[in-house]
Amino acid sequence: MKYSHNKKRNTAFVYEMLIKELTRATIKKDSQRKIKVMKIIEKYFSKGTLLKKELDIYRSFEDLADLDRTVVEKIITESKEQYRRLDKKRIFNIQTLLIQEVNKDLGKLVWDSFLSQYKKIATLNQVLAQNNSPKYAVMVEQKLIESLCAPISDKKPLPNINNLAMKQFIDKFNTEYSNNLNEHQKTLLNKYIMSYHDDGMDLKIYLYEEIDRLKVVLHEYTIGSNPTSQKIAKVAEKIENYHSKRIDTKLISEIIKIQALTSEL
Repeated sequence: MKYSHNKKRNTAFVYEMLIKELTRATIKKDSQRKIKVMKIIEKYFSKGTLLKKELDIYRSFEDLADLDRTVVEKIITESKEQYRRLDKKRIFNIQTLLIQEVNKDLGKLVWDSFLSQYKKIATLNQVLAQNNSPKYAVMVEQKLIESLCAPISDKKPLPNINNLAMKQFIDKFNTEYSNNLNEHQKTLLNKYIMSYHDDGMDLKIYLYEEIDRLKVVLHEYTIGSNPTSQKIAKVAEKIENYHSKRIDTKLISEIIKIQALTSEL
Protein backbone atom coordinates (compact mmCIF):
# COMPACT_ATOMS: atom_id res chain seq x y z
CA MET A 1 0.00 0.00 0.00
CA LYS A 2 1.59 3.27 -1.10
CA TYR A 3 1.03 6.14 1.31
CA SER A 4 0.30 9.52 -0.21
CA HIS A 5 1.56 12.32 2.01
CA ASN A 6 0.15 15.82 1.50
CA LYS A 7 2.73 18.12 3.06
CA LYS A 8 0.39 21.12 2.86
CA ARG A 9 -1.94 19.27 5.24
CA ASN A 10 0.88 18.33 7.59
CA THR A 11 0.88 20.97 10.31
CA ALA A 12 4.44 20.22 11.45
CA PHE A 13 5.77 20.56 7.90
CA VAL A 14 3.94 23.86 7.34
CA TYR A 15 5.30 25.31 10.59
CA GLU A 16 8.91 24.31 9.86
CA MET A 17 8.55 25.63 6.30
CA LEU A 18 7.37 29.00 7.66
CA ILE A 19 10.28 29.12 10.14
CA LYS A 20 12.71 28.45 7.30
CA GLU A 21 11.05 31.14 5.17
CA LEU A 22 11.24 33.57 8.09
CA THR A 23 14.95 32.81 8.45
CA ARG A 24 15.53 33.30 4.72
CA ALA A 25 13.75 36.66 4.77
CA THR A 26 15.80 37.72 7.81
CA ILE A 27 19.10 36.79 6.17
CA LYS A 28 18.14 38.66 2.99
CA LYS A 29 16.98 41.62 5.11
CA ASP A 30 13.59 41.49 3.38
CA SER A 31 11.61 43.19 6.15
CA GLN A 32 8.28 43.17 4.29
CA ARG A 33 8.38 39.42 3.68
CA LYS A 34 9.58 38.83 7.23
CA ILE A 35 6.56 40.71 8.59
CA LYS A 36 4.21 38.68 6.36
CA VAL A 37 5.64 35.38 7.58
CA MET A 38 5.54 36.51 11.22
CA LYS A 39 1.88 37.49 10.90
CA ILE A 40 0.99 34.08 9.50
CA ILE A 41 2.89 32.26 12.26
CA GLU A 42 1.31 34.37 14.98
CA LYS A 43 -2.17 33.99 13.48
CA TYR A 44 -2.16 30.22 13.10
CA PHE A 45 0.39 28.96 15.63
CA SER A 46 0.05 31.21 18.66
CA LYS A 47 -0.72 29.64 22.04
CA GLY A 48 -4.26 28.27 22.28
CA THR A 49 -4.85 27.85 18.53
CA LEU A 50 -5.92 24.45 17.22
CA LEU A 51 -2.91 24.12 14.92
CA LYS A 52 -0.60 24.88 17.85
CA LYS A 53 -2.22 22.03 19.80
CA GLU A 54 -1.65 19.71 16.85
CA LEU A 55 1.93 20.95 16.46
CA ASP A 56 2.62 20.25 20.15
CA ILE A 57 1.66 16.60 19.58
CA TYR A 58 4.28 16.36 16.82
CA ARG A 59 6.82 18.02 19.13
CA SER A 60 6.24 15.40 21.82
CA PHE A 61 8.46 13.14 19.68
CA GLU A 62 11.54 15.33 20.12
CA ASP A 63 14.45 14.37 22.38
CA LEU A 64 13.35 10.81 23.21
CA ALA A 65 16.64 8.99 22.60
CA ASP A 66 17.54 8.91 26.30
CA LEU A 67 14.20 7.36 27.28
CA ASP A 68 13.42 3.69 27.72
CA ARG A 69 11.72 1.99 24.76
CA THR A 70 8.63 1.28 26.91
CA VAL A 71 8.27 4.98 27.69
CA VAL A 72 8.61 5.88 24.00
CA GLU A 73 5.85 3.39 23.13
CA LYS A 74 3.59 4.94 25.79
CA ILE A 75 4.27 8.44 24.38
CA ILE A 76 3.27 7.22 20.93
CA THR A 77 0.08 5.66 22.31
CA GLU A 78 -0.88 8.82 24.20
CA SER A 79 -0.01 11.03 21.21
CA LYS A 80 -2.24 8.95 18.94
CA GLU A 81 -5.08 9.26 21.42
CA GLN A 82 -4.71 13.04 21.76
CA TYR A 83 -4.47 13.36 17.97
CA ARG A 84 -7.63 11.27 17.58
CA ARG A 85 -9.56 13.69 19.83
CA LEU A 86 -8.68 16.73 17.72
CA ASP A 87 -11.42 18.24 15.57
CA LYS A 88 -10.15 17.07 12.15
CA LYS A 89 -12.83 18.89 10.15
CA ARG A 90 -12.02 22.18 11.84
CA ILE A 91 -8.29 21.60 11.37
CA PHE A 92 -8.86 20.95 7.66
CA ASN A 93 -10.78 24.20 7.30
CA ILE A 94 -8.10 26.19 9.15
CA GLN A 95 -5.38 24.57 7.04
CA THR A 96 -7.27 25.57 3.91
CA LEU A 97 -7.25 29.22 5.01
CA LEU A 98 -3.57 28.94 5.93
CA ILE A 99 -2.65 27.45 2.54
CA GLN A 100 -4.57 30.19 0.73
CA GLU A 101 -2.84 32.87 2.80
CA VAL A 102 0.61 31.39 2.16
CA ASN A 103 -0.05 31.16 -1.58
CA LYS A 104 -1.28 34.75 -1.70
CA ASP A 105 1.29 36.46 0.53
CA LEU A 106 4.39 34.30 0.10
CA GLY A 107 3.90 32.53 -3.24
CA LYS A 108 3.41 28.87 -4.13
CA LEU A 109 7.15 28.23 -4.50
CA VAL A 110 7.60 28.16 -0.72
CA TRP A 111 6.04 24.69 -0.69
CA ASP A 112 9.12 23.41 -2.51
CA SER A 113 11.33 24.18 0.50
CA PHE A 114 13.65 21.35 1.49
CA LEU A 115 13.41 20.24 5.11
CA SER A 116 15.96 17.81 6.51
CA GLN A 117 13.31 16.44 8.90
CA TYR A 118 10.73 15.88 6.13
CA LYS A 119 10.92 12.07 6.22
CA LYS A 120 10.46 11.97 9.99
CA ILE A 121 7.56 14.45 9.85
CA ALA A 122 5.84 12.39 7.14
CA THR A 123 6.30 9.20 9.19
CA LEU A 124 4.85 10.86 12.28
CA ASN A 125 1.86 11.93 10.23
CA GLN A 126 1.26 8.32 9.15
CA VAL A 127 1.45 7.04 12.71
CA LEU A 128 -0.81 9.74 14.15
CA ALA A 129 -3.41 9.71 11.37
CA GLN A 130 -3.85 5.90 11.59
CA ASN A 131 -5.17 5.67 8.02
CA ASN A 132 -3.07 2.66 6.95
CA SER A 133 -3.83 -1.05 6.94
CA PRO A 134 -3.05 -2.81 10.26
CA LYS A 135 0.07 -4.54 8.93
CA TYR A 136 1.51 -1.40 7.35
CA ALA A 137 0.58 0.72 10.39
CA VAL A 138 2.47 -1.62 12.75
CA MET A 139 5.51 -1.69 10.46
CA VAL A 140 5.64 2.10 10.23
CA GLU A 141 5.22 2.49 13.99
CA GLN A 142 8.01 0.01 14.72
CA LYS A 143 10.28 1.85 12.31
CA LEU A 144 9.46 5.11 14.09
CA ILE A 145 10.23 3.58 17.49
CA GLU A 146 13.62 2.38 16.28
CA SER A 147 14.53 5.83 14.96
CA LEU A 148 13.32 7.61 18.11
CA CYS A 149 15.29 5.28 20.38
CA ALA A 150 18.51 5.65 18.39
CA PRO A 151 21.11 7.18 20.76
CA ILE A 152 22.16 10.78 20.21
CA SER A 153 25.21 11.85 22.25
CA ASP A 154 25.43 14.98 24.35
CA LYS A 155 21.75 15.75 24.15
CA LYS A 156 20.66 17.41 27.39
CA PRO A 157 17.49 19.50 27.34
CA LEU A 158 17.37 22.65 29.42
CA PRO A 159 15.52 22.30 32.73
CA ASN A 160 12.27 24.14 33.41
CA ILE A 161 13.15 27.32 35.29
CA ASN A 162 11.30 30.47 36.24
CA ASN A 163 12.08 33.98 35.02
CA LEU A 164 13.85 35.06 38.23
CA ALA A 165 16.17 32.05 38.17
CA MET A 166 16.85 32.72 34.49
CA LYS A 167 17.70 36.39 35.15
CA GLN A 168 20.07 35.42 37.96
CA PHE A 169 21.73 32.82 35.77
CA ILE A 170 22.24 35.24 32.86
CA ASP A 171 23.64 37.93 35.20
CA LYS A 172 26.09 35.41 36.66
CA PHE A 173 26.93 34.12 33.19
CA ASN A 174 27.68 37.60 31.85
CA THR A 175 29.83 38.46 34.87
CA GLU A 176 31.83 35.23 34.76
CA TYR A 177 32.39 34.96 31.02
CA SER A 178 32.25 38.54 29.72
CA ASN A 179 36.05 38.69 29.48
CA ASN A 180 36.52 35.17 28.09
CA LEU A 181 34.02 35.09 25.23
CA ASN A 182 33.72 37.32 22.18
CA GLU A 183 30.47 39.11 21.35
CA HIS A 184 29.34 36.47 18.84
CA GLN A 185 29.79 33.69 21.40
CA LYS A 186 27.96 35.58 24.13
CA THR A 187 25.07 36.40 21.78
CA LEU A 188 24.74 32.76 20.74
CA LEU A 189 24.78 31.46 24.31
CA ASN A 190 22.28 34.07 25.50
CA LYS A 191 19.89 33.16 22.69
CA TYR A 192 20.32 29.44 23.42
CA ILE A 193 19.62 29.99 27.11
CA MET A 194 16.49 32.02 26.29
CA SER A 195 15.28 29.71 23.50
CA TYR A 196 12.67 28.13 25.79
CA HIS A 197 10.86 31.48 25.77
CA ASP A 198 9.70 31.45 22.12
CA ASP A 199 10.13 27.80 21.10
CA GLY A 200 13.60 28.61 19.79
CA MET A 201 12.42 30.85 16.95
CA ASP A 202 14.86 33.69 17.69
CA LEU A 203 17.70 31.19 18.15
CA LYS A 204 16.98 29.51 14.80
CA ILE A 205 17.00 32.85 12.99
CA TYR A 206 20.28 33.88 14.62
CA LEU A 207 21.90 30.52 13.90
CA TYR A 208 21.12 30.72 10.18
CA GLU A 209 22.70 34.17 10.03
CA GLU A 210 25.70 33.22 12.17
CA ILE A 211 26.45 30.01 10.26
CA ASP A 212 26.44 31.93 6.98
CA ARG A 213 28.77 34.55 8.50
CA LEU A 214 31.17 31.86 9.67
CA LYS A 215 31.19 30.28 6.22
CA VAL A 216 32.24 33.57 4.65
CA VAL A 217 35.05 34.10 7.17
CA LEU A 218 36.36 30.54 6.87
CA HIS A 219 36.27 30.63 3.08
CA GLU A 220 38.74 33.53 3.06
CA TYR A 221 41.34 31.30 4.69
CA THR A 222 40.81 28.11 2.67
CA ILE A 223 42.67 29.41 -0.37
CA GLY A 224 46.10 27.83 -0.69
CA SER A 225 47.72 24.44 -0.13
CA ASN A 226 49.48 25.06 3.19
CA PRO A 227 48.55 22.82 6.17
CA THR A 228 46.61 25.58 7.95
CA SER A 229 44.42 26.28 4.91
CA GLN A 230 43.70 22.57 4.54
CA LYS A 231 42.62 22.29 8.17
CA ILE A 232 40.37 25.33 7.87
CA ALA A 233 38.89 23.86 4.68
CA LYS A 234 37.85 20.78 6.67
CA VAL A 235 36.11 22.99 9.23
CA ALA A 236 34.37 24.90 6.42
CA GLU A 237 33.23 21.61 4.91
CA LYS A 238 31.86 20.43 8.25
CA ILE A 239 29.83 23.59 8.81
CA GLU A 240 28.06 23.20 5.44
CA ASN A 241 25.46 20.81 6.87
CA TYR A 242 24.87 22.70 10.13
CA HIS A 243 21.60 24.18 8.80
CA SER A 244 20.03 20.71 8.78
CA LYS A 245 21.33 19.61 12.19
CA ARG A 246 19.30 19.39 15.37
CA ILE A 247 19.96 22.34 17.68
CA ASP A 248 21.42 20.80 20.84
CA THR A 249 24.31 21.32 23.23
CA LYS A 250 26.73 19.51 20.92
CA LEU A 251 25.95 21.76 17.97
CA ILE A 252 26.11 24.93 20.09
CA SER A 253 29.47 23.81 21.51
CA GLU A 254 30.88 23.20 18.02
CA ILE A 255 29.72 26.58 16.75
CA ILE A 256 31.26 28.35 19.77
CA LYS A 257 34.60 26.70 18.97
CA ILE A 258 34.36 27.78 15.34
CA GLN A 259 33.47 31.32 16.48
CA ALA A 260 36.66 31.29 18.54
CA LEU A 261 38.63 30.06 15.52
CA THR A 262 37.29 32.78 13.21
CA SER A 263 38.01 35.38 15.88
CA GLU A 264 41.63 34.23 16.01
CA LEU A 265 41.84 34.26 12.22
